[in-house]
Amino acid sequence: MNDDRDLNEYHQKKVESFKLNIPDEDLGDTPGTDLSSDLRGTDDAGANSVISSYSDPREAQRAKSMQDEAEIKAERAHQLRNKEKGRKNKGFFRFIWIIMVLFASILFSQFLITGINDMLAIGKEKVSVTVEIPKNASTRQVAEVLNSAGIIRDTGFFQVYSKLTKADGHYSNGSYKIDTNMDYEAIINNLQSNMNRVDTVKITFKEGANILEIADLMEKNGVCSSKDMLSVVNSDAFDKSYEMLQAITNEPDRYYKLEGYLFPDTYEFYKDEDPEQAVEKLISNCSKKLTKQIRNKAAAENMTIDQLMTLASMIQAEAADKDDMYKISSVFHNRLNSGGEGDLLRLRSDPTTYYPYRTKAAVPSNIRETYKSKYDTYTIKGLPAGPICNPGADAIDAALNPASTKYYYFCHDKDGKAYYAATNAQHEANLKKAGLK
Repeated sequence: MNDDRDLNEYHQKKVESFKLNIPDEDLGDTPGTDLSSDLRGTDDAGANSVISSYSDPREAQRAKSMQDEAEIKAERAHQLRNKEKGRKNKGFFRFIWIIMVLFASILFSQFLITGINDMLAIGKEKVSVTVEIPKNASTRQVAEVLNSAGIIRDTGFFQVYSKLTKADGHYSNGSYKIDTNMDYEAIINNLQSNMNRVDTVKITFKEGANILEIADLMEKNGVCSSKDMLSVVNSDAFDKSYEMLQAITNEPDRYYKLEGYLFPDTYEFYKDEDPEQAVEKLISNCSKKLTKQIRNKAAAENMTIDQLMTLASMIQAEAADKDDMYKISSVFHNRLNSGGEGDLLRLRSDPTTYYPYRTKAAVPSNIRETYKSKYDTYTIKGLPAGPICNPGADAIDAALNPASTKYYYFCHDKDGKAYYAATNAQHEANLKKAGLK
């Protein structure tokens, strides 16, 4: 019994003397912490200590609310700063904009004042100057020419005015005489017409000149190119304006449609003139020369105007003088009215042989030896398809009023002396007299 009591006492002492030795760093506690007291759950004062394993939800909610409120305040403060900055920037840019508008207004006002003064020719002295406007000149080029000549001061305002008044693209080329005290309207009117052009040239076309010769003179005098003119005389550009041209119905058979209708006379042209404008001057004159009396006379003789001009052109090309015209006219009329007896309907007019060339030597060398004109009256019967030159008033009158003769033949010697015959035998004798055989 005693042994058992001693053993129990021994074990009790062991328990009481037991002490847990764990290094502080392994427990993660702060140095100096007494673990035994924590395990016992009592402190030196004997108060109970409770270890909590969770946080209070209400405290967490309050913390989150405080954080959200802080963020909202920060965002509002940021927005206020941006708004204040934007207000300052807006004021600055508004100031800059106002300055720019004022500056632009001043410049525009100055532009208007100087431009209007220039447009109205205020303060300008009158001096007559000559300007050369190039062909197909733009409004800018025109303005620069006028500015260089001292006619305008503001090229920009002139261009604006020209555009607003729809004058762009309607300026004629050439040399113009203009006064420096003219306003824009007067300047533009002058440049859009030929009233004040000084680059004119006078050309005299002789009676009997053909289209090739007329075109050559046009080119040599700087009016227009020969090529351009020949293109115009074969066009229908004037048909609507002239009844006499509307009656021409055999264009494919003609060399040049308007041959015979370019009345020989003295004309005034402009340098680099529009070919249609230049040609119309001659056609218009021809239309006037073919008076109502002449047209009625032709109709009475059962002749169209085109037949009249064709016959007149042959008379013009053949005759030595005015008196000769009426006798040659009688020869052609007698043959045309012969009813075809023998070979009389072949009019045998030498100038028709090489038309549209004047002589064989004028025919291009590459076709000269084989050339045959479709107007050759040694081959065809009656009148050719159209005139062979442009006749004058005397030849037209002779074609309408032939002399009363019985001649069917004629010829001329080298001096232009005429020989007429009623029979072929007489004609052969005349050819010998004239030195032609």
